[in-house]
Amino acid sequence: MLLAPIMTILGWFLSVLAALMIMPSLYALSDGNTLIATSFFVSALGTLFFGGGLVLATRMETPSLSRRETFLTAVLVWALVPVFVSLPFYIGEVVPTYLDAYFEALSGFTTNGASVVDNLQNQSRAVLLWRALIQWVGGYALIIFVATLATTISLPGNNPLNQAIAKSTRRRLSRRIRFAVLSILQIYIIMTVSCILLLWASGMDPFHAMCYGFSTLSTGGFTVTDGGLELFGNRFTEIILIIFMTLGAISFSLHWAFLNGDRRSYFNNPEYRYMMFGLVFGTALMLLLLTLETDMPVYQSVRYALFNTVSALTTTGYTMDPVSASGEFFWPVGSLFLLFFLLSIGGSTGSTAGGIKLMRAALLVKQGVAEVRRLSYPSAIIVLKYGQAAITRESVLSAWGFFSLYCFSVILVAMGLAFTGLDFQAAFVLATSNIANAGAAVSSLMTGFGSDETDFTSYSALPEAAKLLLCLAMLLGRLEFFTVLALLSPSLWRR
Repeated sequence: MLLAPIMTILGWFLSVLAALMIMPSLYALSDGNTLIATSFFVSALGTLFFGGGLVLATRMETPSLSRRETFLTAVLVWALVPVFVSLPFYIGEVVPTYLDAYFEALSGFTTNGASVVDNLQNQSRAVLLWRALIQWVGGYALIIFVATLATTISLPGNNPLNQAIAKSTRRRLSRRIRFAVLSILQIYIIMTVSCILLLWASGMDPFHAMCYGFSTLSTGGFTVTDGGLELFGNRFTEIILIIFMTLGAISFSLHWAFLNGDRRSYFNNPEYRYMMFGLVFGTALMLLLLTLETDMPVYQSVRYALFNTVSALTTTGYTMDPVSASGEFFWPVGSLFLLFFLLSIGGSTGSTAGGIKLMRAALLVKQGVAEVRRLSYPSAIIVLKYGQAAITRESVLSAWGFFSLYCFSVILVAMGLAFTGLDFQAAFVLATSNIANAGAAVSSLMTGFGSDETDFTSYSALPEAAKLLLCLAMLLGRLEFFTVLALLSPSLWRR
């Protein structure tokens, strides 16, 4: 086990986050909020002390990561970075306990969107900016992790960026990581800046535009006010959010390939086609349900159906609650189950979205169809394909294994939440949404199913045991189970 490369990566992560803390601290100083400014300054010093120390202590080591070290690095980064990210929330007295601070930080870094901070409109601009920034960094970190890990495992339909990262078997993994970091960072920054400028041009306040630019591309879902009503100030803003939520949920490898000359990279990728089909089909089905069961005009139904479908499938969690002609919020039950299904499926592999992922869902469907055909033709040799590539037995077993673990984890987390005193409805919705990293969507789902009949009021009101369980759910959902479970396998450590 080589700890030096792990410590190097963790140290650089902490050092970068320490530098980013300067931005919210300047906002706090400009607003005259010395407590918040001090909390960010002290947190930056502490984070830089540990991060810089790790970098300096391992500077003479040759970085080299095996699969075992890669898995351990991912778990340590997502579990330990929020320990430091949470410091401004706790020192600045934004939340009452350190557990709440860690919950908020982990939710941001995993791009989950669940929040224990109440009365957001009364919070310091520095706090709101920091929440958006950690989602942005967390989304980028996930893309890098997936792109790097994909070079060490076999995935159907391997994409151009992964092939470029792994083009030389003699290239150390540290150089592959550097290539992935630089390749994706340019695209990530360009898209973020474009989103911010377009939101600003649509009439949104510049500060709000910056926060939502960070949260939208990372499909995180943090808002700057309770309910995020400023998102729906005009139709232009909604269209921009729809576009960039979708871009965030598409594999960044395809963005890279498109910008590097492959103009058909999107349409040649099966997962992209599945996503477009899911968005169109989901929007049409929700439009039908809203048209049949509400008294809203058709154009309003289209608006609600499109925005909520995109938000659910990308696991962003922004929700536009349908308002009937009488002025009451009303969700058809069928549309809520549709949202639930979409956020469980999630976006593309190699994107910032959560959920099961479209590639795995496609493999499960293809295998299911093949088994039905085999009932009629028992001796038939059925070759499954994902795009132009043949699907291996290992890929199918991996998809089924992930799906089994996903369902089993939802059941276990829901049971654990029920033991903390929550009713079944609240426990199941919270477990499913947070494992799918779509925690921001919970409030609307609860409201639609009937908030008067559930014990859930807000994340901040949950028992501490429930918050700890949800932290574990966020971590498992973000690292997609196998990364965490692989570390528990004795065979991995015997190598």
